[in-house]
Amino acid sequence: MATAISGGVFDSYASCLNAFRFTDLESGRTLTDTLEIHTIELGRYHLQKKDLATASLLQCWIYWLLHAHEYEPEELLKLFPQEAIRQATQTITQIAQVTEDKAMYDAREKAIRDQQWALNASRKEGVIEGKIKGKIEGKIETIRMLQEILNLPVSSDSDFSGKSLEELQSQAADLQNRLRNRRVS
Repeated sequence: MATAISGGVFDSYASCLNAFRFTDLESGRTLTDTLEIHTIELGRYHLQKKDLATASLLQCWIYWLLHAHEYEPEELLKLFPQEAIRQATQTITQIAQVTEDKAMYDAREKAIRDQQWALNASRKEGVIEGKIKGKIEGKIETIRMLQEILNLPVSSDSDFSGKSLEELQSQAADLQNRLRNRRVS
């Protein structure tokens, strides 16, 4: 049946509204007081805004379905005095507002999570930097102590500026080797 509808079976009909009832194919009996299926071919509907004042309720609904997105809610309420269409407009407006509020809430929550993540990352980085700084200070202290023991000139703070932890570890290891070698001799 869907193939027949989309295949152009209704192209020759002028009406954009169709009503279908259940009919038994063998006997031809139709269920008239039960279920009906109504279709509206929106693509065949061409009512203009200027014609809305004299349009039927169905035509107004179709216009609303096709063009509501082109208007602000206040304009729709003025354009359609019918109570059912006014209620639909107000409901859609409320849904849109809730959706917009939800989007703002979600964006705010995401910003809070992002900020918390950045703070946590900064804290971790600070802890790591603090540990590295502590190790560097410890190596500098070790180097100065070894220099004193070996009767070498003790390095100043400026001698250590810009040196990495690895460079300081290497310098300390060299001084420790010198101290070992001095004891052996």
